[in-house]
Amino acid sequence: MKKLPIAVIASILSFAALTAAQSVWAGQNSTSSSAAPTSPKERAQADVKVGDLANQNGNTDEAIADYKAAILADPSSLNAHTKFLRAYSEKVYAFLTPKKIKNAKKKPTKEQVAAKQAKDQAMRAKLQAKYSKLLLTTYDGWIKKNPQQPMFYWGKAQILEDQGKNADARVLLQKALAIDPSCAPAWADLSDMAATDGDVATQRQDAEKALAFDPKDDSGVFFNYALTYLTAEPAKYGQVVEDRAAKYPDGLEFLLVLAAENATTPAEEEAVYEKLYQIYGPKSAKPADDVSEIMVDLFNLYARTDSAKALAFAQQMRKAEAEELAKKAAEKKTETVSNDPKKADAKPPKPLWESVSAYQRSLVDSQSLIAQKKYSDALALLDKNDLTASKGNDPLSGIEQIPYDLAKAQALAGNGDNQKAYDSIKTALLPRPDASLKAALVAYGAKLSKTSAQVDQDIWQSRESKAKAMTPFDLKQYVTDKEVKLADFHGQVVLVNFWFPG
Repeated sequence: MKKLPIAVIASILSFAALTAAQSVWAGQNSTSSSAAPTSPKERAQADVKVGDLANQNGNTDEAIADYKAAILADPSSLNAHTKFLRAYSEKVYAFLTPKKIKNAKKKPTKEQVAAKQAKDQAMRAKLQAKYSKLLLTTYDGWIKKNPQQPMFYWGKAQILEDQGKNADARVLLQKALAIDPSCAPAWADLSDMAATDGDVATQRQDAEKALAFDPKDDSGVFFNYALTYLTAEPAKYGQVVEDRAAKYPDGLEFLLVLAAENATTPAEEEAVYEKLYQIYGPKSAKPADDVSEIMVDLFNLYARTDSAKALAFAQQMRKAEAEELAKKAAEKKTETVSNDPKKADAKPPKPLWESVSAYQRSLVDSQSLIAQKKYSDALALLDKNDLTASKGNDPLSGIEQIPYDLAKAQALAGNGDNQKAYDSIKTALLPRPDASLKAALVAYGAKLSKTSAQVDQDIWQSRESKAKAMTPFDLKQYVTDKEVKLADFHGQVVLVNFWFPG
């Protein structure tokens, strides 16, 4: 994954001062551990932890000093270099935090806001130019003292990249690799540069080298590497991601979801989601926080073909959800009671999988009643539970409701009301096309002596009756800067995708 930009806005110590600072730190032993770190890597790790604590407390300058000490203890530490450079970026963002305009007794005008933004931007540019030079001097000092340390060249390359000097940065990365061909961060950076240049072959080649030398991928190069296969070779993409997730699962849920969404068949999609559940599910070694919401997609796939299987899965997820909620509730109740006993008894919203399992239980029971030709009982059950999602944060909002729509129409038709069955399916079909709903609509239409053409005409008439005129627009295309307006597309079917490159 591409690193954060590096912006320098604070003065830094010279190399000699840094060395002195390290000596002082070592003498004072700023860690709270009873056993002092012995190896360079241990000392660097201890310094980074102290720096992280300082950073969390808002002491950025102290954090920078600790990260510098970590670099001096172990110059090969990617973590220390990254956090050292990132800390300066955080100082920039702190500087850019909006502040109130002095002496403003009322809401500032647009002109005042614009003037302040311009002033802040000018100050930022001035400070960044001044202190970028100082930071480069620091890395040059480190390189002069230890010219065989590849990470000093890597660190300097990051600053040049932020200045847009990619050619100079590439030279430094090549120097790092000349010293140590196994310098994974340098290969990762070259892969990112190749991606920017649109050179996919080189991007993949350099990423594979970075991953070979750093299988855990501390540089974060795997994400963009995998995405190069997503549209060009979907099968390869899926295999690459699954192979990686089996060994190093941290943070790959999204890539697996993309693999599922780009599967060519429902069976392939289902297999990927099942793999995702195996790796990140509640009972896995690496359960993911967002897996509960992701698994709704697997439930939907089951629901389209096997209602009983979908119910079993929902109940399985509900059990895991209940165990997790009980654990959290016990912890939260202790804390809440001590602060406000009344809040401890507040009723929480209905959990996701409790709602989904209740939904599927009612659907399975209604389908059973339909099979027994107890159509009125099935309709009563469906109406009583009102399984359609409502607006807002309804737990059923992401649930596939086509099986419910089909069951309700089947019960209506079985009860002798083909017109209501036809109308209910037509209403369900309006938001989006679906082959199973269309087939059911044609079948119920035939019972009403409607031809397939007449059914299509009914659908379009219903859609047009619900259609709303789009707000006219006159915009520039992002790619060409050509002016376009809605009226240019009158009479055409157009997909409009508004977005901003921010």
